[in-house]
Amino acid sequence: MDEFEKLFNFHWQGEGSPHEQLTEKQWNILKAALTIFLEKGYSAATTSEIARAAGVAEGTIFRHFKTKKDILLATIIPLMQNLVGPGVSGSLQELLTENEKLPLEEVLLIIMEDRQRHVQRIFPLLKVILVEANFHPELKEALMNGVILPSQKFFLRFIEQRQKKGELRQDMDSWVLARSLVGAFAFYLISLSLFPPMGETRQNREEIKNIIQIFLDGARSS
Repeated sequence: MDEFEKLFNFHWQGEGSPHEQLTEKQWNILKAALTIFLEKGYSAATTSEIARAAGVAEGTIFRHFKTKKDILLATIIPLMQNLVGPGVSGSLQELLTENEKLPLEEVLLIIMEDRQRHVQRIFPLLKVILVEANFHPELKEALMNGVILPSQKFFLRFIEQRQKKGELRQDMDSWVLARSLVGAFAFYLISLSLFPPMGETRQNREEIKNIIQIFLDGARSS
């Protein structure tokens, strides 16, 4: 089993598992589909392109997957469960635990730099997920349950702990504080993808520090 197949070793929630005892030809279809989805996006991809890339007839695809949407779900959902989810929420929990004794600014910088590296590594996949989750409720549910809600839980707990320590304002709701910082950083990451930085990594770090400082100027306990 190669690394690609290992990512698909998950508990399928649909009607039967499309990943049980797949042949080499079937795995090639999934690999080809994922490659094309990442290159062109789901909407622009065609099953004829996937078939050519997989080295099979187009009719062969529909013997295994009824629709193009089934191919999308069979590739993207397990990647969210086994790659994106653990990479986002799992590593966040570890970072918060490992660095819980550090000053607030240092912890936020560590988290944000780690999130930036992770997003940059998987950005093509993340772009497909975020776009298609708006149109396919199965993807939206997997995104919420596997990525967003677990990450939200860990980060809210962190904010609440820092409020109890007196480092953050206690007169503001923890959700408001968390959303303010995450929102600012998310916009920063999106802007990086649309407008690549003109400087070195050091300058990116300074930008992140400034985002943290702006947040803390309004959120720090006086």
